[in-house]
Order: sequence, then structure tokens, then C-alpha cells
Amino acid sequence: MPDAVIQWLPFSHAPGAARDELRARGRESSRAAFRAAAAAWRHAHGEAPWIEAAIAHDVNGAPLVAGHAGAPGISIAHARGLAGCAIAAPGARCPGIDCEPLDAPAAAALRELSVQTGEAALPWSDEAWPLRLWCAKESVVKAERVGADALGRTLRVEHVSAEHGGVQLVTVRSHRDRVFTVATAVVGAHVRAWTA
Repeated sequence: MPDAVIQWLPFSHAPGAARDELRARGRESSRAAFRAAAAAWRHAHGEAPWIEAAIAHDVNGAPLVAGHAGAPGISIAHARGLAGCAIAAPGARCPGIDCEPLDAPAAAALRELSVQTGEAALPWSDEAWPLRLWCAKESVVKAERVGADALGRTLRVEHVSAEHGGVQLVTVRSHRDRVFTVATAVVGAHVRAWTA
């Protein structure tokens, strides 16, 4: 059985929309993705008292199910045009997800930093690799529920598998020295990543 239920929802926005507008649309879409993931979780695992709850955030800004201390861990993500939510299966640890558009302006800086760290030399499957790397690290940060520096310098990608069925697995060592396998995929105009 999978460790999490994941739902991705595209959302529309005006071309050239302001950053604040995109952020607001992304948050709204993340809430919609949570509702869709909760419905899918109910279908997979049965009724739960938190199913109709809303998303809240802890003191560090990490998402959680509002008012239900025993609810499973959740992770949300949104980028220009895409939002997602992952909800842990019963007994599974908190998942982590992330997404970025393929034309993200940060890709060049990520590429440069990855050359310095040696992560650029790993056998990435395509030219979207800087975003695969970034999303994999962000997914781990979200799963660990700890803060990270802006460029993920304290996390390391240790291994990259060959791509199978459009998915490339990335092994990331976390802040807490735990090792995560993160699935990454290019779907449409976005890179998506989720802890596996």
C-alpha cells in the first residue's frame, strides 16, 4: 500500500500575473488539493474524524490538519499553475511534495550551485535536472518539517537512478542525517516530486 495519497490540481492564472496574485491562487488551489486528497484518503482508508477539517500551520509554517492532533501528516505545494497535497497513509511518516514550473527563473542559479557541490555530475535523465534536484530537496525539507537554507546547501543528493516510466528516483540525505528516496517526474509544464 502506498505511504501517501497525493493529488495534483492545475490552476489557471492570467499571463504575467503579479506574484501576490499567484501566491493567493496557489494557496487556494492547495486547499482544493487537500480536499481532493482527503476524499481520496477516505476512499482508500475509510472514514476519519479529520476528513472535513481545514489546513492550519504550525509555528514553523508547516501544514497540518486543523484541530485534529491525531490526524496524519500532510504536505502541500504550489507553483505557478499547479498545486498539490499529500496525506500520509495510516502509520506512515509525514510525506513531502514539491513542484516547480519548467521555466522557473531559479534554474540557472541551481545549475551553478550544483556544479560547485558536485550534484550536477550525477546521471540526471534530462535538462530539467536542476529543478528535479531542487524539488527533491524541498520534498525532504517538508517531510522532515524543519527549515532549510534558501538553496538547500545543508541537504545532499547522494544518488540518482535511471528514469523508469517517466520517474527518476533521487536519494537525498536530510538535515537530520536521514536518507529519503524522492520520486521526480516532468509532467506537462512542471517538475513534480514526492517522498517515496
